[in-house]
Amino acid sequence: MIGLIRADGYRLTKGKMWMPFVTLIVIAVAVAGLIYLALNVDWISLSQGGETLSASDKALLSQTLTGTQVAQLVLSFSIVLAMAFIAIFSNLWSIEFSAGVAKNVLVSGVSRTTFYFSKLFTGWAVAALMLVVYTVSIGISAQLFMGQVDFGTLFLGMLAQLPLYLGLISVGFFLFIIIPKESIAIVTYILAFLFIEPIITNLVNVFLPKWTIIKDMYLFSKISAMSNLSVISQNAITTNILTGFAYMAVFAILGWLVFRFKEIK
Repeated sequence: MIGLIRADGYRLTKGKMWMPFVTLIVIAVAVAGLIYLALNVDWISLSQGGETLSASDKALLSQTLTGTQVAQLVLSFSIVLAMAFIAIFSNLWSIEFSAGVAKNVLVSGVSRTTFYFSKLFTGWAVAALMLVVYTVSIGISAQLFMGQVDFGTLFLGMLAQLPLYLGLISVGFFLFIIIPKESIAIVTYILAFLFIEPIITNLVNVFLPKWTIIKDMYLFSKISAMSNLSVISQNAITTNILTGFAYMAVFAILGWLVFRFKEIK
Protein backbone atom coordinates (compact mmCIF):
# COMPACT_ATOMS: atom_id res chain seq x y z
CA MET A 1 0.00 0.00 0.00
CA ILE A 2 2.85 2.38 0.83
CA GLY A 3 4.19 1.91 -2.69
CA LEU A 4 0.86 2.84 -4.24
CA ILE A 5 0.56 5.91 -2.01
CA ARG A 6 4.06 7.03 -3.00
CA ALA A 7 3.28 6.47 -6.67
CA ASP A 8 0.10 8.54 -6.39
CA GLY A 9 1.95 11.28 -4.54
CA TYR A 10 4.64 11.40 -7.20
CA ARG A 11 2.08 11.44 -10.02
CA LEU A 12 0.10 14.24 -8.39
CA THR A 13 3.17 16.41 -7.85
CA LYS A 14 4.24 15.93 -11.47
CA GLY A 15 0.77 16.57 -12.84
CA LYS A 16 -1.63 19.51 -12.61
CA MET A 17 -2.62 18.98 -8.98
CA TRP A 18 -0.84 22.24 -8.14
CA MET A 19 -3.65 24.18 -9.80
CA PRO A 20 -6.26 23.69 -7.03
CA PHE A 21 -3.68 24.80 -4.45
CA VAL A 22 -2.90 27.99 -6.37
CA THR A 23 -6.63 28.59 -6.78
CA LEU A 24 -7.17 28.26 -3.03
CA ILE A 25 -4.41 30.80 -2.33
CA VAL A 26 -5.84 33.24 -4.87
CA ILE A 27 -9.35 32.89 -3.42
CA ALA A 28 -8.10 33.41 0.14
CA VAL A 29 -6.22 36.59 -0.81
CA ALA A 30 -9.03 37.89 -3.03
CA VAL A 31 -11.81 37.37 -0.48
CA ALA A 32 -9.81 38.88 2.38
CA GLY A 33 -8.95 41.83 0.13
CA LEU A 34 -12.57 42.33 -0.88
CA ILE A 35 -13.68 42.28 2.77
CA TYR A 36 -11.00 44.85 3.56
CA LEU A 37 -12.18 47.09 0.73
CA ALA A 38 -15.79 46.68 1.78
CA LEU A 39 -14.93 47.84 5.30
CA ASN A 40 -12.66 50.71 4.31
CA VAL A 41 -14.27 52.30 1.27
CA ASP A 42 -17.54 54.18 1.12
CA TRP A 43 -18.60 52.97 -2.30
CA ILE A 44 -21.72 55.16 -2.39
CA SER A 45 -19.70 58.30 -1.83
CA LEU A 46 -17.12 57.23 -4.39
CA SER A 47 -19.80 56.69 -7.00
CA GLN A 48 -20.89 60.26 -6.33
CA GLY A 49 -17.38 61.68 -6.57
CA GLY A 50 -16.77 61.61 -2.82
CA GLU A 51 -13.76 60.41 -0.86
CA THR A 52 -12.97 57.34 1.19
CA LEU A 53 -14.24 57.00 4.73
CA SER A 54 -12.84 59.26 7.39
CA ALA A 55 -10.30 57.97 9.90
CA SER A 56 -12.92 57.88 12.65
CA ASP A 57 -15.29 55.83 10.47
CA LYS A 58 -12.51 53.40 9.63
CA ALA A 59 -11.68 53.05 13.32
CA LEU A 60 -15.32 52.26 14.07
CA LEU A 61 -15.46 49.60 11.37
CA SER A 62 -12.18 48.03 12.46
CA GLN A 63 -13.60 47.67 15.96
CA THR A 64 -16.52 45.66 14.67
CA LEU A 65 -14.48 43.16 12.63
CA THR A 66 -10.92 42.17 13.57
CA GLY A 67 -8.39 40.36 11.42
CA THR A 68 -9.16 37.12 13.25
CA GLN A 69 -12.86 37.49 12.58
CA VAL A 70 -12.20 38.16 8.89
CA ALA A 71 -10.02 35.05 8.72
CA GLN A 72 -12.68 32.97 10.47
CA LEU A 73 -15.31 34.31 8.11
CA VAL A 74 -13.31 33.26 5.04
CA LEU A 75 -12.53 29.89 6.67
CA SER A 76 -16.26 29.31 7.04
CA PHE A 77 -16.69 29.29 3.26
CA SER A 78 -16.64 25.49 3.14
CA ILE A 79 -17.83 25.41 -0.46
CA VAL A 80 -14.36 26.57 -1.59
CA LEU A 81 -12.58 23.46 -0.36
CA ALA A 82 -15.54 21.24 -1.19
CA MET A 83 -15.22 22.23 -4.84
CA ALA A 84 -11.42 21.92 -4.74
CA PHE A 85 -11.82 18.33 -3.57
CA ILE A 86 -13.30 17.43 -6.97
CA ALA A 87 -9.72 17.53 -8.28
CA ILE A 88 -8.83 14.82 -5.74
CA PHE A 89 -11.65 12.51 -6.84
CA SER A 90 -10.87 13.10 -10.50
CA ASN A 91 -7.10 12.62 -10.30
CA LEU A 92 -7.04 9.79 -7.79
CA TRP A 93 -10.06 7.81 -8.95
CA SER A 94 -11.79 8.68 -12.22
CA ILE A 95 -8.64 9.07 -14.31
CA GLU A 96 -7.29 5.76 -13.01
CA PHE A 97 -10.27 3.91 -14.45
CA SER A 98 -10.78 5.89 -17.64
CA ALA A 99 -7.11 5.36 -18.56
CA GLY A 100 -7.21 1.66 -17.68
CA VAL A 101 -4.55 2.06 -14.99
CA ALA A 102 -6.72 0.63 -12.22
CA LYS A 103 -7.44 -2.54 -14.16
CA ASN A 104 -3.74 -3.08 -14.91
CA VAL A 105 -2.79 -2.55 -11.26
CA LEU A 106 -5.41 -5.01 -10.03
CA VAL A 107 -4.46 -7.60 -12.66
CA SER A 108 -0.84 -7.35 -11.49
CA GLY A 109 -1.88 -8.83 -8.14
CA VAL A 110 -2.74 -5.81 -6.00
CA SER A 111 -5.87 -6.54 -3.97
CA ARG A 112 -8.92 -4.35 -4.28
CA THR A 113 -8.71 -3.55 -0.57
CA THR A 114 -5.14 -2.30 -0.89
CA PHE A 115 -5.94 -0.32 -4.03
CA TYR A 116 -9.03 1.31 -2.53
CA PHE A 117 -7.52 2.32 0.80
CA SER A 118 -4.33 3.60 -0.83
CA LYS A 119 -6.50 6.00 -2.84
CA LEU A 120 -8.58 6.98 0.17
CA PHE A 121 -5.57 7.59 2.44
CA THR A 122 -3.89 9.66 -0.28
CA GLY A 123 -7.12 11.62 -0.72
CA TRP A 124 -7.29 12.32 3.00
CA ALA A 125 -3.65 13.49 3.01
CA VAL A 126 -4.12 15.81 0.01
CA ALA A 127 -7.35 17.21 1.50
CA ALA A 128 -5.59 17.92 4.80
CA LEU A 129 -2.78 19.68 2.93
CA MET A 130 -5.32 21.75 0.99
CA LEU A 131 -6.96 22.80 4.25
CA VAL A 132 -3.60 23.81 5.75
CA VAL A 133 -2.61 25.82 2.64
CA TYR A 134 -6.01 27.51 2.53
CA THR A 135 -5.93 28.38 6.24
CA VAL A 136 -2.38 29.73 6.13
CA SER A 137 -3.26 31.83 3.07
CA ILE A 138 -6.32 33.20 4.84
CA GLY A 139 -4.37 34.03 7.99
CA ILE A 140 -1.55 35.80 6.16
CA SER A 141 -3.98 37.72 3.93
CA ALA A 142 -6.11 38.83 6.87
CA GLN A 143 -2.97 39.87 8.76
CA LEU A 144 -1.74 41.94 5.83
CA PHE A 145 -5.09 43.61 5.17
CA MET A 146 -6.58 43.91 8.67
CA GLY A 147 -3.93 42.96 11.23
CA GLN A 148 -4.62 41.49 14.68
CA VAL A 149 -4.93 37.87 13.54
CA ASP A 150 -4.77 35.27 16.30
CA PHE A 151 -3.20 32.38 14.38
CA GLY A 152 -3.63 30.00 17.31
CA THR A 153 -7.39 30.51 17.32
CA LEU A 154 -7.50 30.23 13.53
CA PHE A 155 -5.60 26.93 13.49
CA LEU A 156 -7.78 25.48 16.25
CA GLY A 157 -10.77 26.12 14.00
CA MET A 158 -8.91 24.46 11.14
CA LEU A 159 -8.15 21.37 13.25
CA ALA A 160 -11.80 21.19 14.32
CA GLN A 161 -12.88 21.28 10.68
CA LEU A 162 -10.40 18.61 9.58
CA PRO A 163 -12.41 15.47 10.54
CA LEU A 164 -15.48 16.93 8.83
CA TYR A 165 -13.57 17.63 5.62
CA LEU A 166 -12.07 14.13 5.69
CA GLY A 167 -15.59 12.79 6.15
CA LEU A 168 -16.53 14.74 3.01
CA ILE A 169 -13.66 13.05 1.16
CA SER A 170 -15.04 9.64 2.17
CA VAL A 171 -18.49 10.64 0.93
CA GLY A 172 -17.00 11.88 -2.33
CA PHE A 173 -15.08 8.67 -2.99
CA PHE A 174 -18.22 6.67 -2.28
CA LEU A 175 -20.19 8.69 -4.83
CA PHE A 176 -17.48 8.32 -7.46
CA ILE A 177 -17.43 4.56 -6.87
CA ILE A 178 -21.17 4.02 -7.25
CA ILE A 179 -21.46 6.46 -10.18
CA PRO A 180 -19.08 5.34 -12.95
CA LYS A 181 -19.47 8.40 -15.20
CA GLU A 182 -17.28 11.20 -13.88
CA SER A 183 -19.43 14.11 -15.04
CA ILE A 184 -22.55 12.68 -13.38
CA ALA A 185 -20.58 11.90 -10.20
CA ILE A 186 -19.33 15.50 -10.04
CA VAL A 187 -22.82 16.95 -10.49
CA THR A 188 -24.23 14.56 -7.87
CA TYR A 189 -21.48 15.51 -5.43
CA ILE A 190 -22.11 19.25 -5.91
CA LEU A 191 -25.87 18.91 -5.62
CA ALA A 192 -25.56 16.76 -2.51
CA PHE A 193 -23.25 19.30 -0.87
CA LEU A 194 -25.46 22.26 -1.69
CA PHE A 195 -28.99 20.93 -1.31
CA ILE A 196 -29.37 17.61 0.51
CA GLU A 197 -29.23 18.99 4.05
CA PRO A 198 -31.59 21.95 3.40
CA ILE A 199 -34.05 19.55 1.76
CA ILE A 200 -33.86 17.14 4.70
CA THR A 201 -34.30 20.06 7.12
CA ASN A 202 -37.50 21.18 5.38
CA LEU A 203 -38.87 17.64 5.32
CA VAL A 204 -38.10 17.14 9.01
CA ASN A 205 -39.66 20.48 9.96
CA VAL A 206 -42.85 19.62 8.07
CA PHE A 207 -43.29 15.90 8.64
CA LEU A 208 -41.07 14.97 11.61
CA PRO A 209 -40.78 18.07 13.82
CA LYS A 210 -39.84 15.99 16.88
CA TRP A 211 -37.00 14.19 15.12
CA THR A 212 -34.47 16.98 15.67
CA ILE A 213 -31.76 14.35 16.23
CA ILE A 214 -31.58 13.98 12.45
CA LYS A 215 -30.05 17.44 12.23
CA ASP A 216 -27.26 16.32 14.55
CA MET A 217 -26.20 13.88 11.81
CA TYR A 218 -25.49 16.62 9.28
CA LEU A 219 -22.00 16.95 7.87
CA PHE A 220 -21.80 19.76 5.34
CA SER A 221 -23.34 22.58 7.38
CA LYS A 222 -21.18 21.78 10.41
CA ILE A 223 -17.96 22.54 8.56
CA SER A 224 -18.72 26.25 8.31
CA ALA A 225 -19.85 26.46 11.94
CA MET A 226 -16.53 25.07 13.19
CA SER A 227 -14.51 27.99 11.85
CA ASN A 228 -15.24 30.01 15.00
CA LEU A 229 -15.17 27.77 18.09
CA SER A 230 -15.82 30.66 20.50
CA VAL A 231 -19.50 30.79 19.54
CA ILE A 232 -20.08 27.03 19.86
CA SER A 233 -20.60 25.04 23.04
CA GLN A 234 -18.07 22.38 24.01
CA ASN A 235 -20.75 19.73 23.58
CA ALA A 236 -21.48 20.91 20.04
CA ILE A 237 -17.76 20.94 19.19
CA THR A 238 -17.35 17.36 20.43
CA THR A 239 -20.48 16.22 18.59
CA ASN A 240 -19.35 17.82 15.33
CA ILE A 241 -15.87 16.32 15.51
CA LEU A 242 -17.29 12.86 16.25
CA THR A 243 -19.68 13.33 13.34
CA GLY A 244 -16.71 13.89 11.05
CA PHE A 245 -14.98 10.72 12.25
CA ALA A 246 -18.25 8.80 11.87
CA TYR A 247 -18.62 9.90 8.24
CA MET A 248 -14.98 9.04 7.61
CA ALA A 249 -15.46 5.51 8.91
CA VAL A 250 -18.96 4.73 7.64
CA PHE A 251 -18.47 5.92 4.06
CA ALA A 252 -14.95 4.48 3.89
CA ILE A 253 -16.42 1.07 4.74
CA LEU A 254 -19.36 1.52 2.38
CA GLY A 255 -17.03 2.49 -0.45
CA TRP A 256 -14.84 -0.51 0.25
CA LEU A 257 -17.80 -2.90 0.30
CA VAL A 258 -19.11 -1.57 -3.01
CA PHE A 259 -15.70 -1.57 -4.68
CA ARG A 260 -14.99 -5.17 -3.66
CA PHE A 261 -17.75 -6.40 -5.96
CA LYS A 262 -17.73 -3.64 -8.58
CA GLU A 263 -17.17 -4.70 -12.15
CA ILE A 264 -14.08 -3.05 -13.60
CA LYS A 265 -13.98 -2.57 -17.36
